[in-house]
Amino acid sequence: MHPAYLCYNSRHSCQSQNLQEVRVERILITFIETQRAVLAEGVRLLETYFTNQSVLLDDLRALSGSLTYSSETGSDESVKDRPEAALKIAASLRAAVETLDEETAQGVLRILARAEQAVAADIRARIARKLNGIYVIVDPEATRGRPVSEVARQSLEGGATVVQLRDKLNDKGDILKSARELKAMCDEYDALFVMNDHADLARASDAHVLHVGQSDLPVTDARDILAPHQLIGNSNNGLPEALVSAQQPVDYLAVGAIYATTTMGKSGRSALGPEEIARVKDAVVQPIVAIGGINKSNIADVVKAGADSVCVVSAITFADDPAAATQDLVQLYEDASS
Repeated sequence: MHPAYLCYNSRHSCQSQNLQEVRVERILITFIETQRAVLAEGVRLLETYFTNQSVLLDDLRALSGSLTYSSETGSDESVKDRPEAALKIAASLRAAVETLDEETAQGVLRILARAEQAVAADIRARIARKLNGIYVIVDPEATRGRPVSEVARQSLEGGATVVQLRDKLNDKGDILKSARELKAMCDEYDALFVMNDHADLARASDAHVLHVGQSDLPVTDARDILAPHQLIGNSNNGLPEALVSAQQPVDYLAVGAIYATTTMGKSGRSALGPEEIARVKDAVVQPIVAIGGINKSNIADVVKAGADSVCVVSAITFADDPAAATQDLVQLYEDASS
């Protein structure tokens, strides 16, 4: 082959390669600029949410000032007073951070992590306000052979505001199926769904709440598994345990057994009495759920002692008509609360 032809081909190949590199570089620059604009606008929107948290707001403003952007991509009203929207923005900005240098990125990620934690705490506090009224536990061992879904729906029809699934019999696949069914059911009634024991199943079913006992997965480890907006409640056998639990990232404290009971593995516990509810209520800031042996004859004393929510098992799940039994307890709760 003629040397001149080889030389021409070589020059042509080099020119094509250079043009390709220029195109790639321009695409990368455009991508980085776009991501920085997204990051800057997202941070600006987060500022509108954190108007009452001065330290975090100052950090976000400083971060916003260090970034540049050419146009707004969202409305302030889409975030203000809407913690779910703010949480989504904070999470979505993590991808944009990858375009920054490592030192800057680490600083941004720390601020975003604090923002996510603060927003998630607001969401959990709002959900926790639903922790009132009748809280029923459905367990395949305590439904008189009826499906847990049937008993759960009847209790919701009767006015229960919280339903917990407790299942020590079935494998996780079956429990998850039940959990998803009950979560959807609770959403229909604007009630809270609680998954007992299993943090992984609570996460997979998007349960509103995970409930753990003193000997279950530690609360801090459960918090790492759950989504930021999911609540954690735990069991406490009186004031000493409740004081320790209150220092952990729990959103409510269950206290009991208030009265003698043979269900939920509490038959060996001494009855604490409603006075213990009053002592715990005075000592902690979290909502209090009373549990253990509570029925129509004693629910008023428990509510008057300060329980925010009253957990009931056999008085509802063993009843011939769970809906009617729940309705009676709801009325007694409301009468005692007024």
